[in-house]
Amino acid sequence: MNTVVNWTASLLALGMMLAGASRSYEVSPSQDDLPKVRGDCQSCHPKEARDWAESRHAAAWESETFAQTSRNRSLRMCLPCHAPEPILVKGFGEHPDLRAEERTHGIDCISCHQDANGAYHGTLGTKTDAHATVKNEKFGTVDMCATCHEIFGTVDWYKQSEWGKDPNGCVNCHMPVVERPIATGEGLPPRKARIHKFEGATPEMFQKGVKMEVAPRDGQLQIKMESVYVGHTVPTGPEYVVVIVEAQFLKGEQELAKRQTLLADNVAIDGSDTRLKPGERRVIRHPIPEGAEQVRVRVLHKRNRDLPDDKARVLYESTTAL
Repeated sequence: MNTVVNWTASLLALGMMLAGASRSYEVSPSQDDLPKVRGDCQSCHPKEARDWAESRHAAAWESETFAQTSRNRSLRMCLPCHAPEPILVKGFGEHPDLRAEERTHGIDCISCHQDANGAYHGTLGTKTDAHATVKNEKFGTVDMCATCHEIFGTVDWYKQSEWGKDPNGCVNCHMPVVERPIATGEGLPPRKARIHKFEGATPEMFQKGVKMEVAPRDGQLQIKMESVYVGHTVPTGPEYVVVIVEAQFLKGEQELAKRQTLLADNVAIDGSDTRLKPGERRVIRHPIPEGAEQVRVRVLHKRNRDLPDDKARVLYESTTAL
């Protein structure tokens, strides 16, 4: 049974920048090295701003793959979630509107935290002189993330998984907790906060979520994959996101053969869905070519299935003697 795995991000969980602190903020003396965020959120929340600048949320509108797959941003159904008006205006679960200005900021602080009255929502609602705050117990829940991520079935798969009853499952995986001050200011103590990088298809997350075993047996190479800590399919998201499991058979430095197995949602193409399901175990088998001395196995993640292999992100790589 041929397949491939990817730890996509699948569930790209939306932000959890908890609003506020218990006293007025003091802006750091130098802001030159901080990313620019709409509303100047970076002035008081520099760590969250730096996290966000490294995230796929920050690149949601500007990324090359989004431009390609949305036909140069002309597919109307794709646009609102890549540069949304604040999702709290309509409410969680309602498809947001596309904002008219500053789309290059993608999915930013205002997109997730600000409501129609300009107040900022978080799980604590701590009062501050910097802005109005609202305690919102649904903030950071699956319902919030589903506002945009339900469209490709990611949330449905999550709800069927062993973690499906955890209302904070998305952020627990994609926004791990760290101890640090939530904002700048005199005497503000470190406390539990969420990292805002929204990591998905990274080598660290894939290897945490999918167990890989590679071994020769009876003249065949066996690649065992088991989804042990993934609450959705691997990969997840639109059908143009794919994973490739590649086996390269070598004699010295000479390549004798290369075999690739696709993990993808091909329902619209040929009716098949070869993605790795939550909790699934799968074995990929290839005959070992005569003379092969070792095999290099890689798991490649592509945000667009038409990308060349050298543009893919390598989620896993190992070399095994034969």
